[in-house]
Amino acid sequence: PVALDASLMNQALLNLILNAEAAMPDGGELMIRTEPVKRGVRIHVTDTGAGIPPEVLDKIFRPYYSTRKGGTGLGLSTVRRIVREHDGTLEVHSEPGRGTRFTMDLPAARAEPGADASDPTAEVLSGAENDE
Repeated sequence: PVALDASLMNQALLNLILNAEAAMPDGGELMIRTEPVKRGVRIHVTDTGAGIPPEVLDKIFRPYYSTRKGGTGLGLSTVRRIVREHDGTLEVHSEPGRGTRFTMDLPAARAEPGADASDPTAEVLSGAENDE
């Protein structure tokens, strides 16, 4: 399992989706794919939009940097902050005219001390108090 703040992760994914939508004003494909990896989960958000020019790639995560008219420049910097808060990594691969792929790697939740990893109830029980 991966420990996530659902609200923050929803915000990160929404920001990536809105970016993809803006990159495809005439339509295109948006794909979200998850896959388990050795140390957690990998989430790919891929679009078939305009792509990001190489000279801009190193700037896209800077707060307030935007190439879009009316853009705040906060979306991608927020995504990066959220991924870092989850001890994850964020990478981008883009080809102008072909599209962009953002890849988030998020680590698996750390086991509670003394929890038995083979016991499926260990995670649930380790942090819960029973008031009955």
